[in-house]
Amino acid sequence: MTVPENPAKLLEAQLAHRPDIQDLVERNIIKDPKMDAQEKRRVEESLLHKIDHRPTPEELVQHNILKADPTEVAPALQKNQFELERNMIHDSLENKLHERPDRAKLVEQGILTNDETSK
Repeated sequence: MTVPENPAKLLEAQLAHRPDIQDLVERNIIKDPKMDAQEKRRVEESLLHKIDHRPTPEELVQHNILKADPTEVAPALQKNQFELERNMIHDSLENKLHERPDRAKLVEQGILTNDETSK
């Protein structure tokens, strides 16, 4: 790479031919500062409106979005709590099914009759 004879003049020539800001905006190379500020303000207003009108925890419980009273368990843990309760019920039913008496034992205890066992 060769060094130009007069770098200052070369730089001035390149700067003289660079596009102006409006040309860059029109070609979508940079954003229009005025439009960018307006867009930012619009997004801020939209977010503030959404925050002001967001539903209360009670409404979320009514719509079955939050599953329990929000004061009992943090919303982030509600899914884990629900799954734990479900697994506990499943295990309890599984144990009860394994421990249930067979037909002969039910006849012996007088809960079933011989007629009902033949079905």
